[in-house]
Amino acid sequence: MLASGRRRPIQAICVACAVVVALVTVLPGSGASADTAAEQRDVKRKRAEVAAQIDTLQASDAQLDAALADLQANVRATQAAMNDAQAQVDAATARADQAERDADATEARIAELRAQVVSAAVEAYVDPAADRALDVFRESSANDASAKQALIDATSGAKLDVVDEYRSEKQRLDDLRAEAEQARAQAEGERDALAQKKAGYDAAFAQQQQVADEVSARINDKLAESQALASLDSQLSSQLAQEQAALAARLAVVNRPPSGGGGGGGGGTVPVITRPGLSTVGGITVASSIAGQLSSLLNAASAAGYQLGGSGYRDSSGQIALRRQNCGTSDYAIYQMPPEQCRPPTAIPGRSKHEQGLAIDFTINGHTLRTSDGAYGWMVANAGSYGFVNLPGEPWHWSVGGG
Repeated sequence: MLASGRRRPIQAICVACAVVVALVTVLPGSGASADTAAEQRDVKRKRAEVAAQIDTLQASDAQLDAALADLQANVRATQAAMNDAQAQVDAATARADQAERDADATEARIAELRAQVVSAAVEAYVDPAADRALDVFRESSANDASAKQALIDATSGAKLDVVDEYRSEKQRLDDLRAEAEQARAQAEGERDALAQKKAGYDAAFAQQQQVADEVSARINDKLAESQALASLDSQLSSQLAQEQAALAARLAVVNRPPSGGGGGGGGGTVPVITRPGLSTVGGITVASSIAGQLSSLLNAASAAGYQLGGSGYRDSSGQIALRRQNCGTSDYAIYQMPPEQCRPPTAIPGRSKHEQGLAIDFTINGHTLRTSDGAYGWMVANAGSYGFVNLPGEPWHWSVGGG
């Protein structure tokens, strides 16, 4: 059913899963240490690596749901680590900035004190404070020695206080400049750590998006198949739609960058959906390009005792109407928005092999073809000779070129 996808050995995936389980069992129990947090992130990374190898064509919906959950957990863990590293950079930068502001203020205060010290020195040289104090006492109570000394101390001590503050502020300035330099160096180191954490987040996000794109394509194809089956087997059609709605709900929580024209704004190129030339063979309408192949297949099946029927071409106009109803009226919403973003999820028109006349949903004895039918076994053994292939999970659905 899918036009593209990755096939990976299931055994290898299971072995990788076993390795991850083993890693989980040997990790320490609870703890808030940095080592424990790093170990937990490492486990999530390894689980995401396994999830990224999932075969989106053959995996069950439950397996895809679990894989998306593991990938999302890894993205969140790497994002949290990146945010923590950014906070460390911001904190170190803030300390450096504050130290430099304090140093600038201290430098301004030093300039004021320097002026006061110079002024005091000049004043002391021109008009010594002790002499001026003694002049006062010569005119009054010269016998009060303690009063004399108090006045001398007051006038000279004020100047000494300025000198002491000047020296103290000079030392403070040196300390603040050193603190700012140290904080800047720490910020640079934290930026290196931040770059590593961001690289980890970018890798996790890209890994998640790759699988999400494949799952979205699978959902689109399954939903298109559901619509194609609507008139042939309404119960099976409804079952497919419900299953894909559940998987789409998981995919909808994944952080997805805007695609196509972006955000439903209607940008991007509207795809041209061309109606193929059609032919009807054995009651099944398909593209004329495969009519000969279908005729040969039906004749061979009949000779083997299997009278196959079915449904082939499906016009895109109905799908366009559904997209307009469920997704929005802009060109982006109709032709480009991922199916899981519609309510309910709805396949993108023009991408189904049914709409190209290259796919057939086969029936036998009035019901859609099942794996338990003898005709299915015959198809598995012979349909490839006529150019028809079947993807896992849909025994009734066969197409030319896959998908």
